[in-house]
Amino acid sequence: MFRAPPTAPSNWRSVDPLGEWLAKRNIIGLSGIDTRALTRRIRELGMPKSAIAHDPQGRLDGKAMVAAARKWKGVENADLASNVTTGQRFDWTNGLWTLGAGFQKPASAKHRVVLMDFGVKKNILRNLVAAGCRVTVVPATTPAGEALALKPEGIFLSNGPGDPEPVTYGIEAAKRFVDTLPVFGICLGHQILGLALGGSTTKLKFGHHGGNQPGMDLATGRVAICAENHGYAVVAESLRAAGEPVEITHINLNDQTVEGLAHATRPLFSVQYHPEAAPGPQDARYFFGRFREMVDRCVAGEKVSGAAICGLAPKANPADRSAE
Repeated sequence: MFRAPPTAPSNWRSVDPLGEWLAKRNIIGLSGIDTRALTRRIRELGMPKSAIAHDPQGRLDGKAMVAAARKWKGVENADLASNVTTGQRFDWTNGLWTLGAGFQKPASAKHRVVLMDFGVKKNILRNLVAAGCRVTVVPATTPAGEALALKPEGIFLSNGPGDPEPVTYGIEAAKRFVDTLPVFGICLGHQILGLALGGSTTKLKFGHHGGNQPGMDLATGRVAICAENHGYAVVAESLRAAGEPVEITHINLNDQTVEGLAHATRPLFSVQYHPEAAPGPQDARYFFGRFREMVDRCVAGEKVSGAAICGLAPKANPADRSAE
């Protein structure tokens, strides 16, 4: 969506101008509107329903488009992850891209990680490989038993679109994973982990969208500039009510919503925003190193918790380690 159509591309790796790239893939775009006015409207009224149509002959029925937009049920209670997940299992071996050398292929990948694909971004896969993981990607609907039969040493719950609560197959699988293996979740995967631990989620009025969201690490007080794109959040109070010893590790400084959580006794942690830096800043890429460390220590036989990995000192009474 643009105030004015983009001109010729400026990146030396570009093949097509954006308009041509979209046209070849039959993807609709929109330009010539007042994007600032639209931003203010969303800020005041929340996310609207809308319809976009294109007809070279200009034969558009405005009333029919408005009716179609009003009829749309929205994303609440809609399982979108099953529409974007991979259709079959595959292994991923590419690491991060380096100027002049392309995508790296690390010489050794130490631990097998099964990634539940709810709509994963490729740079998440690359970061996991760069962290030393042998990554096997499986469809979102893969039963827990089938995923565990691959003998993983860690489980990754990926990002993805929409409302987490209808993703019942993912939540049920996560309930088994959290009892057996180290688990790391991002975005939708973070919300699914929260639901698997007995928490609940809520729809945000505006959502968090963009590459400049402030996320504070409560263990260090450091604030990262984060890339986010989500409309739901884990409810902190619900984790306390569920009785699980879970710590809130990160918050969004704009609205104080939960941006990360970690278990006090089990090797589980998750983050709401996107640490893989594609697109966005690299402030939060350290999460992949934390996951690798957690898997390393678990494989070595150490009883390590997600909270410890996230730098939160254990309390005397584990029952006190609930979300605050």
